[in-house]
Amino acid sequence: MRHRNSFYTTDPTTLPDPSGMVGFGAVGYPSDDSLTQGNFAAWLFDPQTTYNEFSMASLPFLEGGLESTFNNNIHYDYESLNSLSPMDQPHRLSEASSDDWITESRRQELLHWFQTFRKKQPRYEPLMPNLVHESGGDMPALNLDMMRDCLKEFWDNVSPRLPIIHQHTFSPNRCHVLLLLVMLSLGAASLRSRDVTGQLSEYGAFADVIIFCVRWEILTSDDSAPPASLWVLQALLLLEFYEKLYSSRKFHERAHIYHPAFLTLLRRGSPLIGRTGSESPPEPDTLGPDRQTPNMALDSRTWWARWAETESMHRVVFAAFMLDVIHAAMFGHAADMAPHEIRLPLPCDDNLWAANSPDVVRQLDANFRMYGVKQVSFLDGLKSALHGKEVKTHSFGRMIIISGLLSVGWHLNHRETHLKWLDIHTPAMETQDSWRKMVLRAFDNWKATFDVAMSDTISDAPGHRGIPNGPINSASVLYHLAHISLHADIVDCQVYAGAKRLLGRKVSSRDYANVIKRMSAWSSQASTRHAILHAFKLLHRYSVRNEPDPHRPWIMYYAVLSIWAFVQALGRPPGKGFPLPTSQLGHSSYARMVEYVSSVAALPELDERASAALHEGLPDLLDVMVDILEEADAELLVEARERLKVCKEMLLGGIPRPGI
Repeated sequence: MRHRNSFYTTDPTTLPDPSGMVGFGAVGYPSDDSLTQGNFAAWLFDPQTTYNEFSMASLPFLEGGLESTFNNNIHYDYESLNSLSPMDQPHRLSEASSDDWITESRRQELLHWFQTFRKKQPRYEPLMPNLVHESGGDMPALNLDMMRDCLKEFWDNVSPRLPIIHQHTFSPNRCHVLLLLVMLSLGAASLRSRDVTGQLSEYGAFADVIIFCVRWEILTSDDSAPPASLWVLQALLLLEFYEKLYSSRKFHERAHIYHPAFLTLLRRGSPLIGRTGSESPPEPDTLGPDRQTPNMALDSRTWWARWAETESMHRVVFAAFMLDVIHAAMFGHAADMAPHEIRLPLPCDDNLWAANSPDVVRQLDANFRMYGVKQVSFLDGLKSALHGKEVKTHSFGRMIIISGLLSVGWHLNHRETHLKWLDIHTPAMETQDSWRKMVLRAFDNWKATFDVAMSDTISDAPGHRGIPNGPINSASVLYHLAHISLHADIVDCQVYAGAKRLLGRKVSSRDYANVIKRMSAWSSQASTRHAILHAFKLLHRYSVRNEPDPHRPWIMYYAVLSIWAFVQALGRPPGKGFPLPTSQLGHSSYARMVEYVSSVAALPELDERASAALHEGLPDLLDVMVDILEEADAELLVEARERLKVCKEMLLGGIPRPGI
């Protein structure tokens, strides 16, 4: 991906005539000639300026951002819809409801693709002998019930993490078969990850076979050429989600490599920049005399399906943005998207998205209008949150906002080594520090308002089906991750723990020596103690099984690794070992860990004196986290478990630097 170093130059760039773009009626987006400022950071951190004073005039057109050209104001003729005969609309809806389940003809099509993929990847055959057993020319284990179970699992436990497919207008028999294959793979992998009986152990190989081959089929389809179809973008984003979190290191690395290519496809010629006829209403000047114009009345189901396509595309953009910055924070990858790129309204209310009929959507929409509820643009919401103001929106919208805040903080921290998108001129160090403090305060304000508005405990309960609020299920986990990631570098922590390969390359002895120097300085900083306190606050009672969020185990590992790195870099006070306090004698390792974590998490701040005593309970914390990760199957989590074992040996003085 080409670095966009010219985003914030002082010389204005002439843009093509924007007359072909369609704006949003309820959300204010300025025209280029009304804009006065050219620097996103200056606009974002200035509490006085408004969106209309933020200039995009200097942004290159092709890579300037993601701005919807959908007609978001599809005319909804209430009178004509109310006048439909009682026989008409129920008939349409009953047709849709009968299409919810995979049919036998669609199953045969899925089996055809699966057989093709098996031939290309025969090495998976020994891992799923029962599933691929043939009888009478069929594979009875891959029956309709199995496929329906996988699809149900996708809707129940995967879709809430990436709410980009509208379930009530989705048809498994009429959607593109490659999208359905990816959905079934994620459902199968999710079932496998939650299985405690061992009966579904072959589901992982079933999913891996499909995932290994399906990317090529998607990318070589006609629909993947810009402007990419909606199903292509949905399938590729779900595919990346699987590869990053559900299977092997090889898949994880492949997802990292293809992520920038996906963002380029999203930016260039997608329906967000240039429409494609299948995904949005046609341009007025291409309509014939008998063609329906966007402002003509639509029947309820056609209107609903068109609205769902528009909303789904916006959600693909936001989900991609959230994954981009969250994975940058979690894994040490580069964040390839910046907040200024997204010039969209926040997604619609969760109740509208979950409504099961156009009548319910119409009723909810009328209620929102009556109470004056309007969509908020992402950039306006981000700026309000940065300045401590509550953004009154639903759960998914609020999680997008904190992802935006995290993105601002990430880019501030990486200003020197990445895109420098926050600068025209290098701001003074005092300015940068004040900006960072503003971001941290914004995290805290966001969490306080989220707790009041959303009852955060609902999404934090282990094993509870998450509401559709984005990649990370728990607001608390995302909040603490944001604080940790800005002051504890996951890559440095892993190198410090003796990792021999990271981000696809070998870690040299010089790399390790440099990290030792950095960690020594890092451990003495107040900002580091702030991050470590948040790591303790994040570590709640927890099991990988029945966990609806595949991100959470790695984030827990990140928190424990950060604590270890901090304690290891501080060193133990002279003469201090690891004695068990009298109150803990006879307690289990888990009970001692709970007491250790709870006592630190309850502190208002972590001072130097408290930091010096953190080594005493750390071996138990490492042991318990290793035990928890014993339940995990994903290769990344297996590596994390082995890394924590090494951390304990290093803590106890067993090895100076391991060779894993």
